[in-house]
Amino acid sequence: MTLRICLLAIILICFLSGAVSNEYLPLSRSVHLKEVSAQEVMADGNNSLVILDQVIIKGDLYLDMNQYNPIKITNSVFRDNVSCRGTTFHGEVDFENTTFQKNAIFNETKFMTRANFNSTHFLGGAIFNMSRFEDGGTFDFAYFNNTADYESVWFDKFATFYNATFMSDAQFAFSLFDGAYANFESVSCIGDAFFYGSQFNTYCAFSNSRLERIADFHATKYSDGAGFLQTQFLGPASFARSRFIADSLFYQAFFNDTATFSNVNFEGPVFFNGTIFSRNADFNNVQFLSPADMSNAAFEGNLQMNNTKITRMVFDGATFGKATILYLAKADINRLMVGWSQIRDIINFDSAAYLSLIKNYKDLGQSSDANECYYELRYLNQGHKPLGFSKFLDVLAWLTCGYGVRPQYALFCGLVVIIIFASIYWFGRGVEGFHDIHGHQLMIASFFYSTIAFTANSKGLPLRGRYKYLGIAEGIIGWLLMALFLVTLGRLIIG
Repeated sequence: MTLRICLLAIILICFLSGAVSNEYLPLSRSVHLKEVSAQEVMADGNNSLVILDQVIIKGDLYLDMNQYNPIKITNSVFRDNVSCRGTTFHGEVDFENTTFQKNAIFNETKFMTRANFNSTHFLGGAIFNMSRFEDGGTFDFAYFNNTADYESVWFDKFATFYNATFMSDAQFAFSLFDGAYANFESVSCIGDAFFYGSQFNTYCAFSNSRLERIADFHATKYSDGAGFLQTQFLGPASFARSRFIADSLFYQAFFNDTATFSNVNFEGPVFFNGTIFSRNADFNNVQFLSPADMSNAAFEGNLQMNNTKITRMVFDGATFGKATILYLAKADINRLMVGWSQIRDIINFDSAAYLSLIKNYKDLGQSSDANECYYELRYLNQGHKPLGFSKFLDVLAWLTCGYGVRPQYALFCGLVVIIIFASIYWFGRGVEGFHDIHGHQLMIASFFYSTIAFTANSKGLPLRGRYKYLGIAEGIIGWLLMALFLVTLGRLIIG
């Protein structure tokens, strides 16, 4: 008998727990819920304030036109649709910790005073498009099971969605955020997030948020700063054609897919410190009008900055993937703080980009980087030239002086010339008295006379016959290479 009672008790507890979980209500509250009809609520709303707590409201609720009295329905459940389309709430609206099991329709609604939707569960559609929150709207810890439609919404004083969860799409396109702040910190969005065409006239924060699919912020305006610190963009993210007027913080953000910032204006400082770009980072046609900090950023895909204006950009500690390609075609580079050794193997060849980098390094006083960049430019240009006299001169300049930036090449060429002429003197026995010596003594003597002919004057050397003319030629080559060495060395010293 006791065993049967225990089993019945366990079954009853499981049944109650299951019923409660479906309604998203705490167990301690669900047991005492009182049922109220929607007609009663509508009747009360037309005549006096509505204050309900821990109730279940059955039937479709329609609130039209003007609602002058406060409405406070907390810790409750709406079983059916709620429609407040075109309604103006003059009194306070409070739906904290309330569950809308079907559609919650608040489009074209005006909230004249504070609107509180904290910890609210929207199991059907949450439709707020073209609404206005004149005294701010709070949706902290809210849960949206279906599409959350906030397109063309106006928040006058503040908007906060801290720790909100969007299981489907979050639509905030063409919305206006004024006042103190727009808080989207720690938001989790399983569907697509659309903020394109919106205006943030206040500081907006998306720090520690997780956007799992498309994050579309294109053509958005940020007037008072934007914070995307440690934000995770797991799908494609687009900020194309946006405008950042104040500080922009992307510190330690994570872009798992393509990150598009093309045609963006960064009028204030922008920080990508420690940011990870797993795929291509598109900064084409971007205007960096203030300093940009890419320190310790990681670029696994291509970094595209074609036609980009760079006022000051720092890449200290930044890393690039093995397959990364850096594009800087027609970029306006002023103070790009990155060592040539960091980008030498990844930069895509473009003559204008290389020339701009050379000027950049010279302006920064990094003469060594400027020379290495110039050498690479000449070498790559040489490879693209067809066979002809111009290419012959380039090859000659490469071998003799490293295009004027590597004086050691002239010394090496001089050594080669000495060895070549020494070999000729050796095999041809072109010096008087060579018939009497043999073996390594002959080789040493040939090298000795060739060195004298190269560095001094062959006149007076015991060269016989036509070898006298070879001595003169070697001397001329020697003087030319010595002059080339001194000019190249002087250029490097002067900088």
